[in-house]
Amino acid sequence: MGMNQSFKTSATWDQAIGFLDQSFPLAEGSHGSAQAYLVYFDHLLVIQNDGSTTGLSRPSQFIEAGGNEEAPQSILLEHNGVQVEIEPAQRSASQPAAQPSHRMQLLTKIESI
Repeated sequence: MGMNQSFKTSATWDQAIGFLDQSFPLAEGSHGSAQAYLVYFDHLLVIQNDGSTTGLSRPSQFIEAGGNEEAPQSILLEHNGVQVEIEPAQRSASQPAAQPSHRMQLLTKIESI
């Protein structure tokens, strides 16, 4: 498959939540109830639907975030050589209470031969 060919998957956000909860568990709750992700003093914080905040059970899995720390455009996590990038949905003023639809993609390390 070439670099510019489209890639299709049947994975849904519900399947991604299961993967995230298993590989990158939160100290409390689920990625499924995440309203927002933000970075605070180099730690990933997750704001849940009920307004509570939590972090990763294993904070060292958080690698970096791109964009503004209060509203990152991307979050990079790593577990056993597999990297995952979450692109948090940005809240809009017209739908502040709606459940955001975050995006996730799997990345892998390419080892040099």
